[in-house]
Amino acid sequence: MIITKKNKQIYPYILAVVCTTAFFSFEYFPDKSSEYLIAKRNHTKAKKKRAIALNKLKDFAKGSVLYEKYLQEKIETDKAWQELKRVKKNDIIFGFTNTQQFLSELGWVLGLFLYSLFNLFRTYTSNNKELGYVFLHTTVLSISCFYLFWIFQPYQDIAKMYYYLMSVISGIVVSYSVCLMSRYKFSDVGKLQMIIRDLFDFILVDAQKEDFVKDEKKKYYEKKTLEIAKKALDNE
Repeated sequence: MIITKKNKQIYPYILAVVCTTAFFSFEYFPDKSSEYLIAKRNHTKAKKKRAIALNKLKDFAKGSVLYEKYLQEKIETDKAWQELKRVKKNDIIFGFTNTQQFLSELGWVLGLFLYSLFNLFRTYTSNNKELGYVFLHTTVLSISCFYLFWIFQPYQDIAKMYYYLMSVISGIVVSYSVCLMSRYKFSDVGKLQMIIRDLFDFILVDAQKEDFVKDEKKKYYEKKTLEIAKKALDNE
């Protein structure tokens, strides 16, 4: 399978969009499958029928020893249920069921936040402040900030619209950053080619004109320069 130069140029953009939208891709799918909803509806109907049958049985058994025993056990069960709800409520941290769940969500977001912040700082403090890298790390930082807000905000969840908006904006900005980085890379290659060309001019032309090479070394010098030129042409 032949991969054209054009396809090679497109792949980084596709990868950039996939990587950024992957953080929000789960919101593009339904919370529950249609099979689950049907099964849930059937279970609810069955529970209602069971409750009706159980109430009839209770009415029939009222006044019996078994019914009194049932009431005693129900009181104990209700107490245990209230205690369980109290403990579960105490375990909740920032809307998460327990500390483990909270840390499992916070861990990767905090790591992403520190990673993007460090790279953004490094880009700003470097001699060559490449705008493409600034956009890239700013986008990653904004994604981590979005999820940090999601973790610590007091509401149940954020509206789906914001997930969609973030995925679209992130994809566009990262694609633009890849475009800027590609331009910077190509300009660097051009500068490097000019430096190599000037170096070859000096080695092959100027050095001989100015008699920088001793007479006894000229044959070796000419042979060596031809080998270097041949290698350069072979790798062109």
